[in-house]
Amino acid sequence: MAELIGVDAVLRDGLVGACCTLGTDELPQRLAEWRRLRDRARTVDRFDEGVHIALAHDEAVDAVARLVAMEAECCAFYRFSLEVAGPRRELTIDAGPGGGEAVAALLGL
Repeated sequence: MAELIGVDAVLRDGLVGACCTLGTDELPQRLAEWRRLRDRARTVDRFDEGVHIALAHDEAVDAVARLVAMEAECCAFYRFSLEVAGPRRELTIDAGPGGGEAVAALLGL
């Protein structure tokens, strides 16, 4: 099992926990899921409002969509765009103007 982020560290990170409705028991596990996705990505490119992630051609789209849907429920300020075209899988996450740091915190960048 992958190492989970410590609850104390998560609570100290105001960018991650400030508007999230997850409890302190669920938040570290969710962050670990996002960071595992980041680690599997082919590339992660930051821009002012967020990140663009190029996923591997065999990344399970249904699992990514599930993670996106769960995150959208607890952190409504994030915006997600998942694009699949043939073998290409790309995920863009942004949090609007000035939100790039919140997205970076979600992914542990």
